Amino acid sequence: MTLAEQEDADFQKAVDLSKSQLSPAQDSGTTAADKPYFGPVRHEYHDTKSWVMTTSKSAAKEIILNPEPRDRRRPSDTPAFFRPSPAGHRLPGVMKILHAIPAAREALLGLNLVSTDYGYQNEWWDGAPIEAPIIVQAEEAHTISDTDVICESQRLMAFLDTTERAYGSTEALSTFPGLREYEGDSILKSFLNTWSNNAAYYDSTTGLCDLFKSTGTKVIQGDKQSEDIVMLDLELNEVSSEVGQTLYDVMDALLWPGWDGIEHDRQIFLENVADVLVIRITQVENVAKGLEVKVPPVWYSDRYRESAQPRIQEMLAAKTSLKREIDELEARKQKAAEFSPFNQQGKPIAVSRLLEVARQHFEKTVAYGNAKQTQVEAMEQEVPDLKAYGKIAEELKVLSDRVAGKLQMLEESKEAARGKLRELSKLFTESSDNPDDCPQDRYTLRGVCAAPHIVYVQERTKSDSEDDLLGLGSGEEWQWWKLSYEASAAQPISRTKVREIEVLKAARDEAPSAILVYASDRAMAVEKRALPPSLQRFVQNDNRAFAAELAVSRSTPPQLATKNPYLHPVAEGSAFRPAPTGQSRTEEDLDLPSYSDHTFPVPARDRSYDDFIPVSLRQDGVDVDESLEMTEREGAAAFTGGGQVGGGGGGGGGEGEDGYRLGSYDPPEMRMEDGEDEETQRKL
Repeated sequence: MTLAEQEDADFQKAVDLSKSQLSPAQDSGTTAADKPYFGPVRHEYHDTKSWVMTTSKSAAKEIILNPEPRDRRRPSDTPAFFRPSPAGHRLPGVMKILHAIPAAREALLGLNLVSTDYGYQNEWWDGAPIEAPIIVQAEEAHTISDTDVICESQRLMAFLDTTERAYGSTEALSTFPGLREYEGDSILKSFLNTWSNNAAYYDSTTGLCDLFKSTGTKVIQGDKQSEDIVMLDLELNEVSSEVGQTLYDVMDALLWPGWDGIEHDRQIFLENVADVLVIRITQVENVAKGLEVKVPPVWYSDRYRESAQPRIQEMLAAKTSLKREIDELEARKQKAAEFSPFNQQGKPIAVSRLLEVARQHFEKTVAYGNAKQTQVEAMEQEVPDLKAYGKIAEELKVLSDRVAGKLQMLEESKEAARGKLRELSKLFTESSDNPDDCPQDRYTLRGVCAAPHIVYVQERTKSDSEDDLLGLGSGEEWQWWKLSYEASAAQPISRTKVREIEVLKAARDEAPSAILVYASDRAMAVEKRALPPSLQRFVQNDNRAFAAELAVSRSTPPQLATKNPYLHPVAEGSAFRPAPTGQSRTEEDLDLPSYSDHTFPVPARDRSYDDFIPVSLRQDGVDVDESLEMTEREGAAAFTGGGQVGGGGGGGGGEGEDGYRLGSYDPPEMRMEDGEDEETQRKL
């Protein structure tokens, strides 16, 4: 049974099963529903309060053009990825990162939920959905679209495993009901929620359905409330943003905002931390180009677990005390550094500047007075007390030095307090001399999505180390890659190996929002299993289609690569053939079949690309312009130096140079003249 026959049979079975479950009393048809009306007023009188101006959601969608097939072929030593979405969300980048995490790949492949047939669509790799009937038991509460999300995730993971294409697309996944209603990165959260719920419904035995789920718990006066989290959202604003803050500081501000650690009757912690943790950080105020947050390559979850809460309460209390001390030192420094006018109008004046201007005034007065003292005495004018002025200038300098010293002391005290604060903030973030403070639950950064068209991912790559010349190593290592697709660039596809420090810098500075994906050591220790046969066949079919696409692109001339309304191709199997040299052919000999306007076949070996020339331009066609034909002959004869063109008389063209026919052009024969050697002939 062919694939099409199997699909028809499955579809008919689903229809019959649906009919058998209908109740005899059930009515069919549409029900009335109150829907908002948009249009002209339909009544003579209307209440203006019932009419409002609204915006219509445009269905326009950006179309991203693909490069030539030869430019879309994936080199064997580079990873495949997903092209950015026209909608601007970062689902494609996150799906690529998840594939590089062994546990996430295993979960999204859903090897316990494998279908026997995943269908096929020629343009699926470019975002076209696959519409294949799926049989679902009538008593099941979930819908067909729920299994679609699981099946599409399986296709995407299998595609990245063995595709020969440089990139694919997640547009088919993002158009499913329940996902397409969301805008921006909200679609990512919706996907993780939908997939987790469906995986738990169909396969709850493996535990992989909870791979992306964390559980946040709040306990206030004994009242415990819990909430599942699939993507941790962290927001920064001008108030919470601090220079030099780390990811831990941002998470502390989210979980414990304004807490001083004294109130022991309330706690917030993560009761369960997902083995694959997706974090989105956003600079709400857009006060900076980037996040300006230090992203650690290794992150520990111990700090936010229930077992660490007693030590965290102590840390919060000490941090609150230090912050108060820092605020007091800052207020004293500001009071000593600035002078406000008595009328409280205008900007404060820097004390150091005020003292400097006053001191310079008295010093200049003394210097000027010494130079003019004789002249002033001769004119019997009152001479200023230059000694007193000089003493005032000296006292002002001493006072200025004292103020500068006090400001320096306050700044040093403030920096010392900040140092203590940073040390406190390191609790459960790195190894410590105190075994009770050493974190155990380690996570490593596996990928970063900052700009929508760029993804940084740590991929398992074959080792090319120069130190392993004998091949004694494992043969594989984890390598950071920067994968990008920029449609406006001359070379849209870019794959570059980068260092970890470049990835951390990009996460901090590249965009005011970033998605970070961390994975636990448990998630990275999962063994990679081979694809099931049905998914292998799915990717093999796509690879065969791509190979055929490459073959067509290699054999098709550039001018035939685009659709031309004036150029009609000749389909394979047509009886239309070029006339043999020296013979003619009439219109009755032509047997032109019907063909699609957007199908450009490859000519058979016994045909040439001259077969694509319209009949009206052929010498043996109809309605040939004799003057144009003569011009073509003369031009061809002039181009070949008056030599013989064509292969003899044919179709009324005459013999010799008059036998030129556009549809049966034979190149002139090159002969060696006396005295010419073969090398000279080859150069010609």
